[in-house]
Amino acid sequence: MAKAINWPQELYEEIINEDSDNPRIALRIGDLYFNNGYFVDNEIVDIRVDHKIIRKAVIIDDLKLFKIKELPENLILFNKNQLRSKFEIISFLSRNYNQPVDEETLVTVVTYRNLPIEKKDVLDDPHSD
Repeated sequence: MAKAINWPQELYEEIINEDSDNPRIALRIGDLYFNNGYFVDNEIVDIRVDHKIIRKAVIIDDLKLFKIKELPENLILFNKNQLRSKFEIISFLSRNYNQPVDEETLVTVVTYRNLPIEKKDVLDDPHSD
């Protein structure tokens, strides 16, 4: 199974409508992905929504590690539309991971570029009901 970046259902419309020209980011709490070099430059990954494959993407940079308060504004601009402020990021991560998150929380930044959607990419996940 390919590595994946998973998003919640609420972001489905934005994800399927994103272009394949501009960089995007995903933030993951902590340093586990960073310390283990989980995603590597030029690696093809699945973009999933609620664990269902929606499209493919390519990792376009090395992983980066920041405290939320230190996230550069130019990186935040690559985030989902509703996650373009540190306050929104804290709220989203806290809700999604169901744990306390604040501006001191470490996050790993995964930078990727969507690949064009092909019909075969939008398949139902065989593991879903």
